[in-house]
Amino acid sequence: MFWEVFLYDQINGSLQGFPAWAALFTLPVAMLCAFITGWIKNRAIGRAGSILVMLIIWIYYAAQLVYQRIFGSLFSVSMISMAGDAISDFRWALLSMLKQSLVVLGVSLLPVLLYALCLFIFKTHPHYGAGLHGAALVLAAALWAAAVLMLPAGGTDDTSAYFAYHSSLVDTDTAAAKLGILANSLVEAKGMIFGKEEPPEEEPQINYAAAEDADDTEPLGLDLSPNILSAIDFRKLAEKTGNSSVKNLCAYFAQEKGTSKNGYTGLFKGHNLIYICGEAFSRLAVNEKATPTLWKLSHEGIVLNNYYNSFINWTTNGEFALLTGLWPDVSRDASSSSGNGTFIRSAKHLMPFGLGTIFNDQCGANSRAYHNYEGYYYGRNKSLPNLGFSCKFMNDGMSFTTKWPASDLEMMEQSVPDYINDDCFCVYYMTFSGHGPYNGDNVMRNRNIDKVKELLGETKLTAASQSYLACNYELDKALAYLLQELEKAGKLENTVIVLAGDHYPYNLSYPDRDNLAGHALDNNFEMYENTCIIWSGMLKDPVYVDEACCNVDIFPTILNLFGLEYDSRLMAGRDIFADTEHFAMIYNKSFITTEVKYNARNGKAVWSEGNTMTDEERKAYIEKYKELANTRYSNSLKMESADFYRFVWDNTEF
Repeated sequence: MFWEVFLYDQINGSLQGFPAWAALFTLPVAMLCAFITGWIKNRAIGRAGSILVMLIIWIYYAAQLVYQRIFGSLFSVSMISMAGDAISDFRWALLSMLKQSLVVLGVSLLPVLLYALCLFIFKTHPHYGAGLHGAALVLAAALWAAAVLMLPAGGTDDTSAYFAYHSSLVDTDTAAAKLGILANSLVEAKGMIFGKEEPPEEEPQINYAAAEDADDTEPLGLDLSPNILSAIDFRKLAEKTGNSSVKNLCAYFAQEKGTSKNGYTGLFKGHNLIYICGEAFSRLAVNEKATPTLWKLSHEGIVLNNYYNSFINWTTNGEFALLTGLWPDVSRDASSSSGNGTFIRSAKHLMPFGLGTIFNDQCGANSRAYHNYEGYYYGRNKSLPNLGFSCKFMNDGMSFTTKWPASDLEMMEQSVPDYINDDCFCVYYMTFSGHGPYNGDNVMRNRNIDKVKELLGETKLTAASQSYLACNYELDKALAYLLQELEKAGKLENTVIVLAGDHYPYNLSYPDRDNLAGHALDNNFEMYENTCIIWSGMLKDPVYVDEACCNVDIFPTILNLFGLEYDSRLMAGRDIFADTEHFAMIYNKSFITTEVKYNARNGKAVWSEGNTMTDEERKAYIEKYKELANTRYSNSLKMESADFYRFVWDNTEF
């Protein structure tokens, strides 16, 4: 209980909302430990054995604490297989965080030290007779079963501990906040060993007529027809499979109208595209003095005033959403290690709506992708070619003066000559310079910190805040170089630059994020509020968009702006200019619209000023968007699991 309470306070900054269920679930675990250690009769061995068990449990909690401080979240049981990757690839970050956490880890070790002291003072050890020993095991099982049976008393909706215990879609952090950290890990381990208890899929009750009500009127000569591929007939496809999941997907998409073309359709038709996923890029990196190019690009072009970065960590989650318009698996059963995760698994599937593939097929481009780290990492050397890109990586077409992190400017200098003279180009960059931790161990920080301090002048920014800007100054230099080369080649006017972050900068502490923002951030929503750059030299005045949107919405928006053919029914995201419902979803299923901010962890809603809905209307509104959020997320996972695009393309004549 000490460790549960201590870590909850360290992670959340207070004990507000601490789950009472954690107390119930720690009791059977404690009883199980008594069962394990109680067999040993020899006092010296018994004392050593019981202390060893305590140390093992402490190591688990200490590892969770350090991992959370590095990556911004707890680790799931499914990610234990990547421990070797984490230690080898994040060694310097791990050592740096261990040094910073010595005091906290020392405090967390107190229960072990006190326990050992008591054992030696009283010259005893926890040995029990056979009867009491058997009772300990029975009691452990009974206490766990009792806790599980009591869960419905706290409710069964999607914000309840019951849902966190039984659902395979909930994420590790949300489940741990409901059940307790150790209890959640045991539930995850149970699912991995014995399998998940998934309810059978029901036959869908679909109103096909809904898809036939689309309004194709063309006021002022506008084409408002839906962005769909008419050759795809989901009703017929549903008849060609006996797989209930695939059949349900077909039935669902058959009722969807798709988003319609609009006044912004084809605005960038015939232009070149440079599509950038920025490592740990956020609005906190945009500083008028320290990162002037980022400031310029984010205040010109298409300005998204209500954009949110959905992801807490794992670069490939943000990459996958940005490149496909689909949700990656962020549940506690997912693994985002370099050998797993949705992004690398997609390499084995047909991905006809890959960004590179679409530009190759419809624009005649030779789409290229670049990343200033090893191509094997996260399997980008497989997943990016499957999305239509020819690729260059560190030690595979490019070389760098540093390894971790490497320079975005050096990547840009080596890559721009590859495509700058092409008639049409589509280029994807995954940057690296913005990676944390943001301290003296970071080579990008050390390269730029003096310049950033000079640019900032007198400042109230903390050392870590300045270091974060120093890392992003390398990205700023890369973009300045890119703009310069585009202008020299005469291609600035007909090139579109898109830049969005993969996840928020989890290596920044809460106080440092507040310091950069200039005020205390709300960790439920404000920490995810972000900047997405959609810039073109042809746009002389900014275009402001107030609709709520997030990572998955950028891909369909770009396809519509370029006037490219795609099927909007098959994406979780929505074109931000389309006349449809818009919302931004956070990885834990919280969402934001122009009317409300809904926290999925506790079911609380904060309504916008001036909202005049009745209580019943508000309830219906929340339920509508909860259903949309859950459906689009679960459909994305089903599509990935079933290789759904391959099924559709194999059974459709285009």
